[in-house]
Amino acid sequence: MMIQKLFFLTVLVLACFVTPSWSKKKDYNAPHNHQGKLQSYEPGPFDLDLNKKELDTLGNGKPVMKQPPPKEGELGGGAICVQDVEAPKEAVWAQILDLDSYKGKVPKLNECKNYFLKKNEDGTFSIKTKMVVGILPGYSYTSHYDHKYDVEKNSVTWRLDYEKTSDFDDVSGHWHLEDHPEKPDCTRVFYSCDVMLKGAVPKPIANYLSKSALKTATGWVKKESEKNPAGKVPQVFESPAFVN
Repeated sequence: MMIQKLFFLTVLVLACFVTPSWSKKKDYNAPHNHQGKLQSYEPGPFDLDLNKKELDTLGNGKPVMKQPPPKEGELGGGAICVQDVEAPKEAVWAQILDLDSYKGKVPKLNECKNYFLKKNEDGTFSIKTKMVVGILPGYSYTSHYDHKYDVEKNSVTWRLDYEKTSDFDDVSGHWHLEDHPEKPDCTRVFYSCDVMLKGAVPKPIANYLSKSALKTATGWVKKESEKNPAGKVPQVFESPAFVN
């Protein structure tokens, strides 16, 4: 009964705040209504300590959540999910960077397509991607992301592409990979993604959804990387490239 009530409450909240896919069409090519509200992540390692219990959890193949209290209006609030992957770092990057292949791997993702890719003068890459996430039948979020892949710092950070309209009010995220400190050819994955919706969302529901989303993200990366431990970073990241 309690599970049924929680599910009904979740559906009710989403029905109130998620943009229906059949609602009045937006001009997604128009600029977003602001240029950023959430704080950007800096590429590089997270300032994070793991205790013995958390290290044991990682050793058992399970993710570890580190979650400061969320700021008002945010889904995530700086929450960090850590996951050990039994595959080399390049195999993990092969999954994360191949955004055009996310559909079919990432749960609830209906569409994912790069529309711009550029190698910058400092050696980083800019990747702009359209994603459509289906929350419930008939309800979805369409958003446009501006990723930055920093090879030297083993990180991808991202914000919304504010030159286009998105259904999320704002997003700020960060992938960071490190070689496992004890296991050869294994990787420790760090992931955080803060999401701000347009409209108020009750904090208990926001916390529930954010934890689930973080574990889902590291979970699919672990699964696909361990299935393909010989995976290579897409060739497009080996030389300057543009996608129109």
